[in-house]
Amino acid sequence: MEPNNRKIYWILALLSLAGYSWVGYHVLMHDHATVTVCMFKNITGVPCPSCGITRSVLSLLQGDLYHAVMINPLGILAALLLIIVPLWMLTDAITSRVTLVRNFRRAEHMIRTQKIIYIPLLLLMAINWGWNIIKDI
Repeated sequence: MEPNNRKIYWILALLSLAGYSWVGYHVLMHDHATVTVCMFKNITGVPCPSCGITRSVLSLLQGDLYHAVMINPLGILAALLLIIVPLWMLTDAITSRVTLVRNFRRAEHMIRTQKIIYIPLLLLMAINWGWNIIKDI
C-alpha cells in the first residue's frame, strides 16, 4: 500500500475512534447538552452546520429517528459513516485492497469538478445551517 493511502486509513481510523469515544462518553456520562466543543458557537454564539450531531446520533441510538432528524439531519450521515467506514477499512485490510481510498478520491474529484453535485451540496449545508440557527441549538 502506498504511504499516502496508509496515511488516509490511519486518519480515518483515528476519526472513527474519536467519534465512537465522543458518543461513548455522552452515553456513559448521560451528558447530552452540557459539553459544547464547537469553537464557532463558543466564539460567535451562533451554531455551526454540524452543531447537534452528537445529540442526533444519541437520539438514533435510542431509536428516535424523528428527534434525530429534527436535531440535525447530519447526525444520520455521521452515524452511517461511523458504521460503514470502519467496516470498509476492515474489509480492505482483509482483502489487501484500497477500495475505500479509491472511492473517496473519486467522490472528492466529482464534488470538486461537477457543479451539478457541489452546488446542491452547498445549498443543503446552507439550509442545514439556517435550520440550526432558527432552532438555536
